[in-house]
Amino acid sequence: MKLNLAGLEDIGTNTPEISCPHFDVAKMQQEGKKRPRWIHIGPGNLFRCYPARVAADLLERGEHWPITAVAPRDPEDMDSQLGDHDLMTLKVTLNPDGTQDLRVVAGISEAVGIRDQEELSRLIEVARDPNVALMSYTITEKGYVIGDGSGNLQPGVQAAIETDNPGGLEGCQASTMVLSAVLLRERFIAGGAPITLLSFDNFSHNGDKLRESVLRIAQGWSKQGTAPDGFLEWLQDEKKVAFPITVIDKITPRPNPGIAEKLEKLGFSDMAVETPSRTPLAGFVNTEPVEYLIIEDKFAGKRPNWDDLGVQVVARQVCDDFENMKVTTCLNPLHTALAVAGSLLRMPTIDSEMQDPALRALVNELGFKEGLPVVTDPVVVNPEDFLREVVEVRFPNVYLPDNPARIAMDTSQKIPIRFGETIKKYLERDLDLDSLRAIPFVFALWCRFLMGIGDDGLPFEPAPDPRYEELHKHVAEIKLDGSNSAEEIHQALQPILSDTDIFRTDLYATPLAEATEKYFKELVAGTGAVRSTLDKEFNK
Repeated sequence: MKLNLAGLEDIGTNTPEISCPHFDVAKMQQEGKKRPRWIHIGPGNLFRCYPARVAADLLERGEHWPITAVAPRDPEDMDSQLGDHDLMTLKVTLNPDGTQDLRVVAGISEAVGIRDQEELSRLIEVARDPNVALMSYTITEKGYVIGDGSGNLQPGVQAAIETDNPGGLEGCQASTMVLSAVLLRERFIAGGAPITLLSFDNFSHNGDKLRESVLRIAQGWSKQGTAPDGFLEWLQDEKKVAFPITVIDKITPRPNPGIAEKLEKLGFSDMAVETPSRTPLAGFVNTEPVEYLIIEDKFAGKRPNWDDLGVQVVARQVCDDFENMKVTTCLNPLHTALAVAGSLLRMPTIDSEMQDPALRALVNELGFKEGLPVVTDPVVVNPEDFLREVVEVRFPNVYLPDNPARIAMDTSQKIPIRFGETIKKYLERDLDLDSLRAIPFVFALWCRFLMGIGDDGLPFEPAPDPRYEELHKHVAEIKLDGSNSAEEIHQALQPILSDTDIFRTDLYATPLAEATEKYFKELVAGTGAVRSTLDKEFNK
């Protein structure tokens, strides 16, 4: 039994526990190619089990919102996860009581890579279609970055701006933001039908960042004289091109080999986990039942009728408050704390960390004591209830094992949002920074993580981070034997803790730098020092 168009009938007949589409998937895909409606860039696991599921639900009730999935990078991953399964996904929902809900999600009509000019031309054709009303993204925070810490444009982006051919393949392959600007430029040339761009990535004011990056590229073209007349004005007209802010929340770990084994016992022959590169791939997605998708009510043109499908369209302030609650205090910072601690302690999963009394106490203090005081109630959910669900139900879910290394990816890019915003609020409200323990302890753990040596004294492979090598050099000479002087530790950490791109403020202008250095000195006192310091501070 295989997950593909030919195998759908077998799945429906042989495995009644799996929910299958009630519409003709092949017909939908053919019609979707002729009449595209929704482009999504970055078809990873979160997209395949949430936005794609929303599209499938719309299709189930006869509303035409098929998705054109686009992989600007690593299109081979998309081929493996979607192409081998005729663009369908097996969604495996892992409930806290141990039960599982299985569903074949068929919300995608076409998949396009950016491997060559032919594929780019096809995507441009889709983007020019006036029926397309949405272009969404799950590309992680770094996908929106087009410059360095000094404000200089990345070489590939700079070259794409300076070229006489703004729509060239090389520029579109260099940056997803260049690709986005090219698609919008082509849409404008084709008549400029309204479109809404939705970032479904977990960082603050994602829509604003998306708009800022795309607009900067378009302004570069305008200065070069390669932008069509009126393009900038159209791009800045919210009735023509809208960039709402959004918050999406659904924990979706990498595919679990244990789930693959269970699916094989059900009769599937194509659900194995493959690892052609560092990222495990599979035709299924394992995920939790909890999900939130909050979108600012700022659309250009049509939007789906999805209010009863797990999507809440709200005022910007409500979206902003929910975003700040989740991303800066009640979930993401706790995830980062567990990620770096778990990597150092070589703990296998997030749920196993939540069984550790000291780590559980750390995230509870981080959330309830240090986070909640600066949270604004978003009304759509009570912050304390949301936080309690995170630490008592979601993180401890043993049936949803998540790898700390996955969460530790790109930590340098996450800290500004997950912790920097909270620090800013403490400063703005003149709250007592001296009272904070968990936040500087997590900073110290991360600096210890940057050494690339576990608590057992042995090296580990750090999760990918665009600034890891640069930051690692600052702590590379620190000795793991307790012999480092306070001055040596200060010299090593000063370039990191004073970096406003990481912390949104110079921590040396606050009491947090001194507290971080103090904790770091304890964490490098020898092998096992992370464990003993964690227990001393939080396991009481």
